[in-house]
Amino acid sequence: MSKIFLFDVDGTLTPAKSRVDNKFSKQFLNWMANKEVYIVSGGSFVRIIDQLGLDIVGKTSGVFACMGNIFYRQIDNINPTGFDDWQIVYENKFKAPRGLYKDLCAAVEESGYYTKTGNHYEERVGMVNFSIVGRNANEKERKEYADYDSEYNERAKIVERLKQKYDRLDFVIGGAVSIDIFKIGSDKSQVIDKYFEEAIQSNKIVFVGDRIEFPGNDYSLATSLQQHQNGSVYEVEKWEDTAELLKTKAFA
Repeated sequence: MSKIFLFDVDGTLTPAKSRVDNKFSKQFLNWMANKEVYIVSGGSFVRIIDQLGLDIVGKTSGVFACMGNIFYRQIDNINPTGFDDWQIVYENKFKAPRGLYKDLCAAVEESGYYTKTGNHYEERVGMVNFSIVGRNANEKERKEYADYDSEYNERAKIVERLKQKYDRLDFVIGGAVSIDIFKIGSDKSQVIDKYFEEAIQSNKIVFVGDRIEFPGNDYSLATSLQQHQNGSVYEVEKWEDTAELLKTKAFA
C-alpha cells in the first residue's frame, strides 16, 4: 500500500512563524525523494514559501494553505521557480459576520497581557487569523506571550467565549500565539473530503502536526484520519521531533 504524507508547518517543520532549520531542510529534502508529500497549513501560500523555501515547497505534490481553504498544485513540477508555476485547484470564500472584528478588538483591549504590538488580525482565504500580541511582534515577544498563554490559557478562554456567540463559525488555536477563525467545516479536515476521499481507500495517509488535541487547528484533520483504517496521525511538539520521526520505519 502506497503512502501519502501530510505535514503541518508551524511547530512541525519549522519553529512558529520562522524559517526552516538549514540542517533539517536538507534532511527533509532528501527524505522527500520519491514520496507523495503535501503541506496542510493555516498560513498563507506566501508565508509557507517564506518559511520552507521553494526547494521544499517545489518538491511537494501540493500545498493546502489557509486551513485547506485554498489548494495550490504545480503546473510544472520539474523546475518550479515561483507563483507562476502554480495553479489554484479550489478556493473557499469567507465573509466575517457583523460584529466579529469589534469583538476581536475588544478581546485585545480586555486581555491582561502587557505587550500588544498592533495588526491583531489578518484576513486570509477562507479564514481570519487573530492574535492578542499582534502580528508585529518579534520572536522574543511571541515567545513571552506563548509562555503567558500556557500559564493562563487565554486563547482557549477566548475561543470558548466567541464560539458561544458565533454558532456558525469555528475558532481553533493555531501556532504559538494565534487563533484561526473560519466557517464550520472549513477546517483542515476538508482536505480529505475534497481531495483524498478516493485516495484514502487504497493508500495509507499519514499526518504529522503539533496541535492535534482540541481546540488545536490540527485536531479536525487528525480526528478525521483516526476514524479511518488507512489513516495515521503523529503528534510532535517541535520540528526536532519530526526530524526523528523521519528516521523511523513508518516514514520509510
